[in-house]
Amino acid sequence: MKRILLCPPQFYNIRYEINPWMHIENQVFQNRAETAYQELKSLYQKLGAQIFEIEPQADLPDLVYTANCGEICGDVFIKANFKFPERRRETIVAEEYFTKNFNFKPFSLPEDIFFEGQGDLLHTSKNYFLGWGKRTVPTAKNYLQQVLNKPIIDLELVDPYYYHLDTCFAPLSDTAVVINPSSFTASGLSVIRDYFPEVIEPTAADHAVLACNLVKIDNHIVIAKGISDQLRAQFEQKNFIIHEIDTEEFRKGGGSIKCLSFEF
Repeated sequence: MKRILLCPPQFYNIRYEINPWMHIENQVFQNRAETAYQELKSLYQKLGAQIFEIEPQADLPDLVYTANCGEICGDVFIKANFKFPERRRETIVAEEYFTKNFNFKPFSLPEDIFFEGQGDLLHTSKNYFLGWGKRTVPTAKNYLQQVLNKPIIDLELVDPYYYHLDTCFAPLSDTAVVINPSSFTASGLSVIRDYFPEVIEPTAADHAVLACNLVKIDNHIVIAKGISDQLRAQFEQKNFIIHEIDTEEFRKGGGSIKCLSFEF
């Protein structure tokens, strides 16, 4: 059973600007965020996922993006090191949660080695893929290799709007992946095609709703509302069932479905 950690958006809002999606004048409609959150939580439960919730914190509006807090490997919680000071206490809250509720052992990278959790670390059954350049630093790979028991393939991210790997790269299997090609270097795209025989490239309109920021549960894909008919058809050709959630309020902070969902 897939386990997913969520955080209710009680204190979610735009209080600073640390990515190109964020504008303080573009404030969150709290009721819409709460409605979308409850729809996402309910959908996950219907799809058979086990849902956990971390307590929201008044001074941590971005704690809703739980995917960024770290990664789990076995009984180890690999703690994130956030680039921006505004988010660094999220790691402390997450460490307390995972050690208290699951008895996970924390693993820390050096303070100057930025690593932003599942936002920049995604995997198939064979490999991990590490995005670096905008938040996570490439040298994080050296430390992650001490814990992770699969090869780590690193990919440089070049588009500031798609600053985490999970905004532009979504493995569907060991052989298929959804990507935003403009987010990667030419050499990075070559590496991706070496590992994935099937590469799905959504439209520009899909990228505007962060379509790559999805969660897959068995043959179900949970994705932002507003994807193109073209992308939907590509998923359906692979026998996926599509579920759309309106993530407009969460895109104001630069995130969508995967950002809200720490999978472990």
